[in-house]
Amino acid sequence: MQRLRSYGGVTLLALILLAADAWWIVSEARVPTGSARILVWQWLAALTILLLVCVVVGNQAKQRLIGILIDDRERISLARVQWVAWFLVLFSSYFVGAVWNAAYGADLPAMEANLFALIGITSGSAVISNLVVDAKKREPKPASATDDSTLVGRIDVNQSSKEAAWEDLYLGEEHANRAAIDVSRLQKLVMTILLVVVYFEMLRSAFAQSSLTYESFSMPAVGTNFVTLLGASHAAYLAYKATPKTAKAAPNPA
Repeated sequence: MQRLRSYGGVTLLALILLAADAWWIVSEARVPTGSARILVWQWLAALTILLLVCVVVGNQAKQRLIGILIDDRERISLARVQWVAWFLVLFSSYFVGAVWNAAYGADLPAMEANLFALIGITSGSAVISNLVVDAKKREPKPASATDDSTLVGRIDVNQSSKEAAWEDLYLGEEHANRAAIDVSRLQKLVMTILLVVVYFEMLRSAFAQSSLTYESFSMPAVGTNFVTLLGASHAAYLAYKATPKTAKAAPNPA
């Protein structure tokens, strides 16, 4: 019950802070300053509020500031990292854009088809990844590791959230490759960082333009190359994740 109250308090505080940010946006719309930075700062304020919520609830759940990124295996999850990153960037920008447009009696920010494809790819990839992991958890442990408590089926697990580490993002997650760098995970991590940073800059530019012209805001369009890179990265990651892996046999002592 105490934990539920804590989560409720965090939610209420987040709503109050977002409402304050919305009031700031509407006030600026009524008294234009012509500053190219004002809407950018209002967006960064919303982004910071959401990030703080993620930190607080993650800490309450896992007793670590990065708790929201830690899954039921007590590992930092690559799927969670990309999901949270896109949530923070997209939701914060859409919220600010929607309030800005509403202040002028305009419609909600426009989103083109490729952006919906981006959301679909990132969300679908996370779901499929979880299904693959669950299936491999149900497989029997390797014969050489039947007493290994760090395995559930063929999947590597930690004993507590304190063991979760950033290397979980690029090391293998099965018995066969948990001590090796998983290139499919590494390329997905790098591609996620690259595309999030690129879209972050696109948003900053779009907000700066709306601040100067006082026109309605639209979510920046992403091109076909952007979505193709994202899709190819996720497809390679999921294909390798689903592939059966065999541990190298231990050498036979002479």
